[in-house]
Amino acid sequence: MSTPTLSIITATHNAADQLPYTIRSIREQRTDDFEWIVIDGASTDNTVNLIKAHADLVSFWVSEPDLGIYDAWNKACAVAKGEWLLFLGAGDQLRAPDTLDTCIRRLGDLDTRVRVAYGIQTLLSADQRVELETLGGPWEDYEGQWQIGRPALPPHGAIFHHRSLFLCAPPFDLRFPIASDSHFLLRVLRETTPEFFPTKISSTPIGGVSFRFDSARSVAADIFRINRDLGIVVPLRVQLLDKLRLTTIFLLRLLPARLSYYIGDLIRWILRQPSRWSVR
Repeated sequence: MSTPTLSIITATHNAADQLPYTIRSIREQRTDDFEWIVIDGASTDNTVNLIKAHADLVSFWVSEPDLGIYDAWNKACAVAKGEWLLFLGAGDQLRAPDTLDTCIRRLGDLDTRVRVAYGIQTLLSADQRVELETLGGPWEDYEGQWQIGRPALPPHGAIFHHRSLFLCAPPFDLRFPIASDSHFLLRVLRETTPEFFPTKISSTPIGGVSFRFDSARSVAADIFRINRDLGIVVPLRVQLLDKLRLTTIFLLRLLPARLSYYIGDLIRWILRQPSRWSVR
């Protein structure tokens, strides 16, 4: 198939423990109207052997040193053939065997002017056994809201991007090594309104950079520079709440890890949010 409807893109680096979850969920799909592109950052574990063992499933792959996940994504975008692109992390899973079939049909029914569509992503415990919460909802629920110091965005692992968004310069700016996907989406969504599918697209295990206590300061630094680069004016209330969030995380890091997880989830419970870190 020379022109698939969908390109699935996965960046890997020493992901041998997590990649089998992604492989299994893609192999279970009931449609073949997609390609899977895997860009590996010169892994030294069993990742490359896993990719080779499933060569019938992988349309294109390469293993070579890179500058991080967004460099890998840029490489993948340059070779992707699909009309729509979906980015799945190593360890992410498509939610059901008919997920892609359902979404491809929905994408085909969209107005031709739509450039971004998204659904629901499920956050799983680190061992992939417990569903912690669902991320995603109608676009009107996002408008005017803020997350981690920037305008609220849908979960990236449940977003379909039209290929026309990737025809110019490398889409992901390497100046933002942790949150370049936010930079990309914030730019794109200035020009287009996304379409919401009330469908569970994927699941992702907690433990990625965006969810870790130890990376909160680095994420915040990236977000600060993204807001400045895009001219986003953050309300004072949002700035103060984010500083409080970062201070709380800093204090929690002084505690033993297990205790910090329980206290962190106690705070989430007080805020009427589902537990994340203490569920193992």
